[in-house]
Amino acid sequence: MTRKLFTNTRERWRQQNVNRAFAKLRKLIPTHPPDKKLSKNETLRLAMRYINFLVKVLGEQGLQQTGVEAQGNILGLFPQAPHLPSLEDRTLLDDCQLPLPGPSHYIS
Repeated sequence: MTRKLFTNTRERWRQQNVNRAFAKLRKLIPTHPPDKKLSKNETLRLAMRYINFLVKVLGEQGLQQTGVEAQGNILGLFPQAPHLPSLEDRTLLDDCQLPLPGPSHYIS
């Protein structure tokens, strides 16, 4: 019984830490409207897009200063996975409206 209580307490602490980390990450991601509550999935997807966007902006600025033309994904730091859409012609908010899994998702 004591071991189960310890395990439950440790898991609750771990989950609270994860939730706090997601809350911090949500504050760093620009959204519209600004107070939009993002799911964990949306938070991770938008964070990846935002990081790629920032790398591209910073990389293009650096390349312009050195006179090199930007091509594709800047410096190859965040290579595009084959199953993800290209980020070249998208904005950060393009995929904010992700379908949420649940019972309604399976109703025809």
